Amino acid sequence: MKKLFYFFAIFASATAFAQQNSGKPVVLVDGMLASSSLVAQDKKNIQTTNNYKSGNLPQNLKSFESLAANGITAVKVKENYYDRISLKELNQGFKLADNSPVNFDGNIISNTDLIVLGNVLEHMEVTEVNGKKMLSISTTPKSTSASALK
Repeated sequence: MKKLFYFFAIFASATAFAQQNSGKPVVLVDGMLASSSLVAQDKKNIQTTNNYKSGNLPQNLKSFESLAANGITAVKVKENYYDRISLKELNQGFKLADNSPVNFDGNIISNTDLIVLGNVLEHMEVTEVNGKKMLSISTTPKSTSASALK
């Protein structure tokens, strides 16, 4: 019975994690994918923050239009001292093909030349979506069953 419970728990969490589009805007820090927690944690380094809807993106953000279904929060920082890595390099680290799409907070990203900031690297796993393995990155920590019961 325990095995059956664990199977359903794992299946449910994997299914929920692989859902398209999380409902929150994509955060870009100086044109790099980031998490909203970075903005909250490093307020003293924030120069400007602008929110855009998908149909109202400025020219410099047009390349992110496919990620803008729920909007984009564009942040400029005073000093960009954050660690960064390309999606291509992350794929290589997980032994996936360089050009494998990446699921970033429910958005499937095909352009693996995009750069992500290091603060999003804590919640990554390889998942299978439509029969293909892909890296899934979540900028929101998943709740564990222990924390959900509290």
